[in-house]
Amino acid sequence: MSIRWIGLALTAVLVTLSFTAHPFAQTRQSPPDRGFLAGKKYDLNGPAPRLANGHPDLGGVWDRPGVQDITKSFTAKDGMKQVGQADLQFTEAGLKAYKSYDPKNDYAGACLPYGWPRAIQGLHPLQIVQSDDFAAFLFEQNSWFTVVPIDGRPHPKDAKSVPTWFGNTVGRWEGDTLVLDTIATNGYTMLDYTHPHSTELHLIQRFTRTDFGHINYEMIAEDPKYYKTPIKNTRTFVLRPNWETMEYSCEETNLDQIKNGTIKWTPPNVE
Repeated sequence: MSIRWIGLALTAVLVTLSFTAHPFAQTRQSPPDRGFLAGKKYDLNGPAPRLANGHPDLGGVWDRPGVQDITKSFTAKDGMKQVGQADLQFTEAGLKAYKSYDPKNDYAGACLPYGWPRAIQGLHPLQIVQSDDFAAFLFEQNSWFTVVPIDGRPHPKDAKSVPTWFGNTVGRWEGDTLVLDTIATNGYTMLDYTHPHSTELHLIQRFTRTDFGHINYEMIAEDPKYYKTPIKNTRTFVLRPNWETMEYSCEETNLDQIKNGTIKWTPPNVE
């Protein structure tokens, strides 16, 4: 079983270290019979694969730049890239939520779901599995997953009456770009590791597989309750053909600390 550095005795440092990938996640080397493309030939600079319906196939195990702050920009290994938005325009409510954030009460320590913004920018691998009508996003982090219809259907009429950690997400194609549209989040998750969002978050994500080995990713977060203007980040993901997602249990590591009260979590006020 793969156990990551997410459980620590002191809550104050737990959150900081839980945002850092285990060294193996950064340098993992697989034998030739492991990895999702084990035994197969591939060209990372070759054309993007397509399904029989003509749409690009986003399937694969992807490495992404680990983004801890959506205001920062940087270039990572093998061409991974993050372009953040340096200036965030808070509303009064948003600034209050930002200043009241306490890392000792971060939901990561309690092994609760990251939600889309934090999960998609994590350091651990992401596997995408795609069919004509659905795309499954399999996050190694805590073995979370979310399955999204990508056939152009609208959000269910009652979506906002059932808020969740990852919200309600539907997808559509704009040419060769898969567009995911998310609403109905519960307001407990964050845009990164310090910037909050409210239950009014409307998240748009765009995935464009530019060739066999790369995805251009764009995130636009609209949250009129907390931010006066939309927030945009763009990133480059890199395919890892010799990787495969591993079992990850946050609860196994943190359970004793949760039971004895070392790790506590109080839901933020989302009114």
